[in-house]
Amino acid sequence: MATKYLVTNAPYLRSSDHGRSTHTVMRDLLIGLSPVILFSIFKNVIMVFIKGGYTSVLQAIYPLITLIVGPLTSALLEMLCLFIMKRKEISKFSDLLEEVKNGFGFFPGLFIVLISPVYINMWVLIVSVAVGEVVGKMLFGGFGQNIFNPAIIGRAFMAFSFSNQIGVSCFDPALNSYLNAYEATAVDAIAGATPLIRYSGLTDISYVNAVEPFGNLLDFFLGTIPGCLGETSFLACLIGCIYLSVRKVIDYKVPLIYVSTVFLNTLIAGLFMGQGIWYPVFQVLSGGLMFGAVYMATEPVTSPKTNLGRAMNAMMLGVLTVLFRLVGNNPEGVATAIVTMNIFGLLINRYVVRVRVDGKLDKNEVPGLVIFLAIFTLIFVYNIIMIV
Repeated sequence: MATKYLVTNAPYLRSSDHGRSTHTVMRDLLIGLSPVILFSIFKNVIMVFIKGGYTSVLQAIYPLITLIVGPLTSALLEMLCLFIMKRKEISKFSDLLEEVKNGFGFFPGLFIVLISPVYINMWVLIVSVAVGEVVGKMLFGGFGQNIFNPAIIGRAFMAFSFSNQIGVSCFDPALNSYLNAYEATAVDAIAGATPLIRYSGLTDISYVNAVEPFGNLLDFFLGTIPGCLGETSFLACLIGCIYLSVRKVIDYKVPLIYVSTVFLNTLIAGLFMGQGIWYPVFQVLSGGLMFGAVYMATEPVTSPKTNLGRAMNAMMLGVLTVLFRLVGNNPEGVATAIVTMNIFGLLINRYVVRVRVDGKLDKNEVPGLVIFLAIFTLIFVYNIIMIV
């Protein structure tokens, strides 16, 4: 008789994780996010006070306000949704608060803030958080039931519905919302919102044109470049990745495979274009790739359930990110790649969920794996041909 495996909603805990709970895992996730949050406050609030350039105290502390409003909005909306959905089961307000606590309602709002421009209009942020929380999470049944990453859904809604708003500072329409108050003083020297958006408009691709307007690759690594509130620092994301990997909250192989695939694809394309090693490094350090790889692609609810499935997912995320960035008309590419693989993650689960416990591949999964490798190779090669 064939062995069957029961697959239930993520996140999962191993039997050896004595004393651990979902609350412990989510607490570790918040700790793992802290380097990103602290750096975003340092770069966009503290440095603005030190260097100047702001027109009011409100402008100077605005990023800090969004970091409060976003999570608070999603938590309150989750409370409202739970009250409507479970009004017959909840008799006391304390029970409702416990439901929100168990559903970790503030996380979607926090993630949406971190992947939004620094000076996004507050009403745009609130509406986007509402869509991410209600449509991306609660309509599917709440925590552990969603098939799409709620934060990505909210950010995608922001990009498609308010494209004329997200690039404009809520304080000065003449300035870009991706630049904090200090960076905005040098806006004439930076012809574009972010390095990747500027790169997408270049006809002469070179280190001088793509990198030097923002400093050097060390600036990209540290995160002292224009970009979304929490996405710019590769170093902060790397620190978070190490902590979350040690705590077994995420599978370190997912961001490793994802980033490596982007690097390899752009390295080969860059060699054909006559570019140096700076080109794939620039692509890896730009556009919130590390943030997406560490905090979005590893989300247990929307990720495939097996090691092989997660590896396949990460590989496809890598080639799709390059496809959307450099072949399509999507300079960032990460969010689009992740929401696309949220859709196909269900198919990956169908073809690899029966991988045996002893690590050997079930013979029934071989055709699906062959089809995946063929599709992956085609996109990989197509990227190189179209970029060159």
